[in-house]
Amino acid sequence: MARVRIEPVGAELDVRAGETVFEAALREGMSWPTICFGQVRCTACALKVLEGHANTDSAQAEEQGVLRQLAQRRRGSQRDTRLACRLTVTGEVTVEKKGAKPADDSAARGH
Repeated sequence: MARVRIEPVGAELDVRAGETVFEAALREGMSWPTICFGQVRCTACALKVLEGHANTDSAQAEEQGVLRQLAQRRRGSQRDTRLACRLTVTGEVTVEKKGAKPADDSAARGH
């Protein structure tokens, strides 16, 4: 099992093999911004990988296309940006996702 630390909230999330960060967040009862619920359309689940890049999978064509559109809309580099609904991890990773909230206060402390 891999672990993702979510900033700025400071929550930690256990991610199972083959599970996306978004799926793990929902499984653990987190509130995670989304409109399309994992359909690779809305980009609301987008996050920024801060540390542990080597422990992330590569973005596939569908995600890459959506990320290109996101970069055009925001008029700048979206380096390190990934969609939580497609991102799988194999080890420790730290991400930034504003608006993500743990199910309760104990989750924010990593318990």
